[in-house]
Amino acid sequence: MDSQSEPFMPRKPTVSTDTTFLHLSFTLFAVSLIVLSLEVNHAGAQTAKEIRGVWVHPSTFGPEKDAAVATIRKTLDEYHNSGINTLMVLVKTTSGLVYFKSSIAQMDTAWKWDFFSVFLEEAQKRKMTVHPWFCVFTEGAQAGPVRQHPEWLVQSTTMETQGVVNPALEGVREYERSLILELVRNYPVSWIHLDYIRYPCEPSEPFFSFDEETRKQFRQHTGEDPLEIKHKNSGNTLWNEWIEWNGGHVTKFVRELKAALKPMKRSVRVSAAVFPDADNARVLIGQDWGRWMREGLIDMICPMLYLNNDTLLAKYVERAVKHKIQHVQVCAGVGIVTAHNKNSPAGLVDQIRLTRRLHTDGYVIFSSGSLTKEYLDALALLQ
Repeated sequence: MDSQSEPFMPRKPTVSTDTTFLHLSFTLFAVSLIVLSLEVNHAGAQTAKEIRGVWVHPSTFGPEKDAAVATIRKTLDEYHNSGINTLMVLVKTTSGLVYFKSSIAQMDTAWKWDFFSVFLEEAQKRKMTVHPWFCVFTEGAQAGPVRQHPEWLVQSTTMETQGVVNPALEGVREYERSLILELVRNYPVSWIHLDYIRYPCEPSEPFFSFDEETRKQFRQHTGEDPLEIKHKNSGNTLWNEWIEWNGGHVTKFVRELKAALKPMKRSVRVSAAVFPDADNARVLIGQDWGRWMREGLIDMICPMLYLNNDTLLAKYVERAVKHKIQHVQVCAGVGIVTAHNKNSPAGLVDQIRLTRRLHTDGYVIFSSGSLTKEYLDALALLQ
């Protein structure tokens, strides 16, 4: 090549004006879709998929059908206008009575009509998501099959019984699971909500059941009788095993329920109301909800964070969010009037904004009986 020749310069590819315009238009369209999907409201929260829930009790509407139906319609209209989109509606109480047509459990005799069917239909008309709310292991009325099986009840070391059935017993797990499956088969629901999915903690921590069958199972497991464990404290390895073994049966129930729901013709997901701290709940009441999330046994966790102390609220919300994996939603349970707190409309709004900043998937308010107009008006401003 002649040393005086011009150096070789690669040619730039030629791009038509039409192609450039198309690429630019597509990019702008995609950006617009992303912005719209975020649906950012004036409060600064991304609300496209935010759960805005409330725990609802049938007593909010009363047992007389005509009056109750009218109140349901009016209330759900007000909830919808305030931005509420999710309803955890009680279908099995702490007494063990139910508010849906059941061939297994006893209905609350004050409700002589199918409350849940009416409520579900009205909620679906408003495109609100319904989670039938089961108080799983509480059976205070000792009615129905529980009456025929007093051995199912949790027994203390002195053989005193409580109005709670023992998940270590296979018959108990089968019975409670059968109620949930009965509702799922008979009503078009896409969620199930579990509450009292634990051992009892009232009036004091009994540390699980010492009935004969449970003791027999533990003897088979370890060769030891739990009633004869001398030092019932965390310094004793045998006592630690007793704690872990019992809690495993609550997890076993959740696992069995999840497996039983899987063959359903439609997808049915599981949410749960849980105690504030996963580590403490695992030890004290056998509620290992951190594990449930890790194993994919649960689809939504609602830690019950009923307090007026925002510093502590933030602490426990952050802990709950750290357990979040993959598809599992974390929705903070915030209280209006509970055994642990009494909130104001402004305080409720502040707590919801706090949970948003900490990257929860939403909130659930406890409960419908206290959700008066002043609170609904305050919630409407959050939209």
